Amino acid sequence: MGQKSITGDLKLMNKIYISLLLIFNTYISADEISVDEMVDFIVQEQFLSQQEDTMKNSMHTMMESMGLSVKSKAMSDFLDPLINEYISSIEKKVPALYKDIYSDDEITALYNFMKTKEGTSINSKQSLMVEKTMLMVSEDAVKLSESIGIAFQENPELIQSLMKQ
Repeated sequence: MGQKSITGDLKLMNKIYISLLLIFNTYISADEISVDEMVDFIVQEQFLSQQEDTMKNSMHTMMESMGLSVKSKAMSDFLDPLINEYISSIEKKVPALYKDIYSDDEITALYNFMKTKEGTSINSKQSLMVEKTMLMVSEDAVKLSESIGIAFQENPELIQSLMKQ
């Protein structure tokens, strides 16, 4: 019975040691860089890459609806510099927003998550998720706008009551 107890204790100690080692390594990997560097990474990977894809897709959709060829080199030559200027502008603003909203611990946790296999996978699918969500809700948003327009037409007193005095 003594042998089994010692073996069980050693297994438990090994599990605790491995858990502590994993936790310690997680904190060490995050501590090797500053919070500012983590924010820059998060902004680049989570926000800017998705924003660029979303912006290009939106602009292409809008321009296609106007009958323009969005797959042409001329369109890329025209649109890409404008989108790059937009991305450059927000790239300067977004890190401060992340630091205002999230604590250092939250930034560290997000950074550590984004460095995992699952975090990388989820992040790579975000722009597709945003795109599909926008398509899904846009139909309902159009219906909502139409309903509001009809309600205003049927009730002009409502519009008057909402006007600033």
